[in-house]
Amino acid sequence: MISLISLSRPSLSSLEAKQLNNTMKAELDFIFYNRLEKTGSQSMTRLINALGKRNNFGTYRNVIVPKTSPIETFEEETEFIEQLMELERPSAYVEHANYMNFTQHDTPKPIYINLVRHPIQKVISAYYYQRHPVIYANTLLRNKNKKKDKIYFDRTFNDCVKQRVAPFCVFDSHNEFNNDWRRFSLHLCGNEEICTYFNSEIATQKAKDNVEREYAVIGSWEDTNITLAVLEAYIPRFFKDAKKVYYKQTPEFTVNTTPHDTHLDEEVEEYLQRSFHFEIELYQFIKQRLYKQYIAINKQKMQQEYENKSYQLK
Repeated sequence: MISLISLSRPSLSSLEAKQLNNTMKAELDFIFYNRLEKTGSQSMTRLINALGKRNNFGTYRNVIVPKTSPIETFEEETEFIEQLMELERPSAYVEHANYMNFTQHDTPKPIYINLVRHPIQKVISAYYYQRHPVIYANTLLRNKNKKKDKIYFDRTFNDCVKQRVAPFCVFDSHNEFNNDWRRFSLHLCGNEEICTYFNSEIATQKAKDNVEREYAVIGSWEDTNITLAVLEAYIPRFFKDAKKVYYKQTPEFTVNTTPHDTHLDEEVEEYLQRSFHFEIELYQFIKQRLYKQYIAINKQKMQQEYENKSYQLK
């Protein structure tokens, strides 16, 4: 909630949109959206496609291929970035990938964006998403050896965590990759070895540094209005009229939802809060930055509302 940041006069006056706008640091008219799984990235991808037609920029995405490692080597990064440089500009590229420092590859810096979701809700969503009939059928088409028994589909997330069923419901910081791509510190930390450790304080701090230094906007569908307003204000070349397009065609951007039970038993929630401690810290850091960006572009209006309310209370 926006209440995380005080709306008192000193706080408002200290927030400047220019100081929070990393788009100005970009050296390419090119968006790199290294989307995180189960954060509503399909909705954002569809929105970007619609805006590309409206605002005259190209949109691209790769075919998802199975990965044998959670990180890329420097050489693999170089090859990937060189391929991106062949795309027309202005354009936006969408890919499930870790953060990459384009400057280290002697390449101009793009406009980085992303979305987040509360880590616990994210992992619950991922659990039931994999068990959705359509998603499971598509998985079998790619790999017929991944057949699951009835228990796999009938077991609730609460029971899975209580029973510590591996690999789906064991969230152990000592397990390097944790068999779990649903966390987001890895994607925002990068392709260094330290980034692979689950719920790591070091990986979290590195991710925070990347977020603050490099990312133009990291939004959340938990705050749709705020996210769209910030995207429009900080990246207008690409996100002009984002709110208008989204709310006019909302059903087109929410087709990939999979309804599921979000209730957590007390012991399960306590275990997840401990297991995702640093993931939650990173999530809160990102959300606070988003609110700061929003307040910075609306501070005159908020200041006026604050003063009017103060006057009425006298």
